Amino acid sequence: MKKFFFLLSSAILLFACNNEKTAETARNTDLIQQNLKGKVQNIEESSYAVDSTGKMGAKDSLVTQSNFDEKGYQTTVTTKNSAGKVTDETTVTHYDNGAAKNVTGMNNGKQTFKMEIEIDSSGKYSGAKSYDSAGKEASYYKDLTQGEFGNVLTGTEYKMDNTIKSSFVNNYDKNGHFIGGQSKDSTGKETFHSTLKLNDKGDAIETTTTTVTKDTSKTETVVYKYDSYDEKGNWTQRTTYDDKGKPTKISKRTFTYYKD
Repeated sequence: MKKFFFLLSSAILLFACNNEKTAETARNTDLIQQNLKGKVQNIEESSYAVDSTGKMGAKDSLVTQSNFDEKGYQTTVTTKNSAGKVTDETTVTHYDNGAAKNVTGMNNGKQTFKMEIEIDSSGKYSGAKSYDSAGKEASYYKDLTQGEFGNVLTGTEYKMDNTIKSSFVNNYDKNGHFIGGQSKDSTGKETFHSTLKLNDKGDAIETTTTTVTKDTSKTETVVYKYDSYDEKGNWTQRTTYDDKGKPTKISKRTFTYYKD
């Protein structure tokens, strides 16, 4: 479950880690870290096929819904199939200061992972325990550091025999938005690297990822163009392109907001 701490992209990372709080407004909310405006209650996102001219085609069979509490912290992310059945669900509980406490993933009603996150007396993350689908502790995290917005900047994952399994570094801009990072294996060799470019609204316009295996290194770049925004300033339609400028999909988002 190291991807919870190492944010590969906004889409698969479903959550941003938080913890700090100001006297007036919390600066660690998931709404801030996911660049969402207004008091978002939930987001429903659907993807559509697209032809070479950019014309939208058939809707994908899966729909993702993200839910937030009134304080701006993400509570669940669910994926439903065309019949409306929930196939995947990730649930997050929080400490009083907004820090993530427990994260649980389910697939077709069965647990796939669980993470228990610890904070110290000052409310900062001090460690975490990761469990597999059988409920057995598989690894743990130490050496966590955080930024101004409560974002987890660095951390090390350990095996149960106390040897290093992996480590990660996350990078954020001055507004607390994720702009890339890297992960390394137990020997310190880089296994993944990502870089995000943002527009003046804080939305990603280009993502480049490099994945390194034992024998290969693969780099992929995708470009995003935003077709529409709602009255709050959140994008409602986005077209994704590959590195050759070919459109690959169109994503649509529908927002529900809490009443002011």
